[in-house]
Amino acid sequence: MPSTRPEIVAAMVQNPTILDVLAFLIEKGPGRTASQLAEAIFAENAYQQRVNQDCNLLVDRGRAERRGLGGPGDP
Repeated sequence: MPSTRPEIVAAMVQNPTILDVLAFLIEKGPGRTASQLAEAIFAENAYQQRVNQDCNLLVDRGRAERRGLGGPGDP
């Protein structure tokens, strides 16, 4: 998977929220796990719980889709 750091920097130029950045990352690279999304945003301070609530909100709003069961074997 290609690095998304330059895309994140470009997306943050206009000061969007974490929710906006998550939506951008999901649109540009569907199929990522919450852990991968957290790592793309928070680097060394990444953990899945930091983005899980916002991911759920995107799902509830129809802007993202969860494909796995959410466990380690099926994220």
